[in-house]
Amino acid sequence: MHRPTMRWSSPRILVLAVVALTSFTSFIGLYYAYSRQMSLPWEAGGSNLPTPPQITDRVSKIAKVSVAANRLDNDMIHRALRSHYAQNALHGYQHFTAGYEAVGGLIENPEDKRPRGAWTKPAFLLSLVVAELEKPEEERLEWMFWFDADTIVTNPSTPLEVFLPPASDPSLSHVHILIASNWDGLNSGAFALRVHPWTVALLSAVLAYPIYRAERVEKDRFRDQSAFQYLLQDGDSPLAKSATKSKEHWSIVPMRWFNSLPVNNAFDKKNGGWIFGKKMTGTLFDNGTTDVHDDGQGGEIRPWKVMQGDMIVHFAGSTAGGTRDSWMGPWLDRVEASLPEWNNASTAQVLREETRDFWAVEAVRVKEVLAEGARIEAIWAAEKKQKEEEARKKAEEEERKKAEEEKKKKAGEAKKDEEEKRKAEEAKMAEEQHQRETGEKRSGASPT
Repeated sequence: MHRPTMRWSSPRILVLAVVALTSFTSFIGLYYAYSRQMSLPWEAGGSNLPTPPQITDRVSKIAKVSVAANRLDNDMIHRALRSHYAQNALHGYQHFTAGYEAVGGLIENPEDKRPRGAWTKPAFLLSLVVAELEKPEEERLEWMFWFDADTIVTNPSTPLEVFLPPASDPSLSHVHILIASNWDGLNSGAFALRVHPWTVALLSAVLAYPIYRAERVEKDRFRDQSAFQYLLQDGDSPLAKSATKSKEHWSIVPMRWFNSLPVNNAFDKKNGGWIFGKKMTGTLFDNGTTDVHDDGQGGEIRPWKVMQGDMIVHFAGSTAGGTRDSWMGPWLDRVEASLPEWNNASTAQVLREETRDFWAVEAVRVKEVLAEGARIEAIWAAEKKQKEEEARKKAEEEERKKAEEEKKKKAGEAKKDEEEKRKAEEAKMAEEQHQRETGEKRSGASPT
């Protein structure tokens, strides 16, 4: 696992970073909370996003969140959102979709010429999680699934609930984020967040990453995704300072659960280049089976390749404009045809068995993390107690020495006083003797 070695240069910098993080994220959170009280994006007339269905029956404790701002506010992305809306209507999911950029102008570099709006993702999510936590517990959402706007629901029959850690195992209540990983590391194009204070802390840290890790932002490839990667996996991350390194709070889940990719390999070794940088041809239109495009890499099926019945296909890394449209268009045609090999309820049962086995293993991992954390905390507590005991003994020894020195000083001063007193008395006696002798001489003198 790649772990860049970066360290805080001093406790003062850490404190300043925390202050900056808190101030910045509080501002953004308040801004979004206020804006949500005013109107939703499609109600304000500032976006062309399609109106999501109004979920009135069977409202789930799970919601979806997306941002479709700037170049993502287009007809192809709107069709992709409608594929989500079909799933939402079937299972009762609210879908919060922002059609505007909120914070990009503050922290994105216009010179890098990358699509803007990436930092609106953690800001929007943060505002929604905070708003839910302000509600009575029984009225809150429990989970939020983030989906990039370039995701398409290929199997709306699959419920999101099937992926969540079972509430029956208390150890899994510590898990607050489900995220997948591929050749580039963690992929934040689709992930799930529990509505929880820890989630607020994580999103705050992601959002403020360009402030307290400004030197990394210029080199990072993936902006908010790089921030997630740093915070969750880097050994020098603030989250890694705890005894458990916060590993009980997140799980790496299979990409095919809700983040499948439309290719087996993103790099075509045979023809050269990044596949998503080229318009899709017929040979790249994956049929969702073990047959794969001849990319010169042996044909081994990768764990992120989309297969028939998978819930999502994600066009991560596809170039905006005509290139992305060439990829998404045929897939949307397929989805809108509602073909039974893709849209089917039977996959959910297979997933239930798969996720049951996954979470059984994951529960063991979390318990081991917690046990190891408890062991380390016990060591830290013993070391702290030992240091406190050593400090106490040192303080007592210093106090003893100080008392002895003070005693010696007082004894010396008393001796000096006694000596001075003796000398004064001797001087007095000498003076008295002198006066007596002088008197006697005077009285013994004969008259003339």
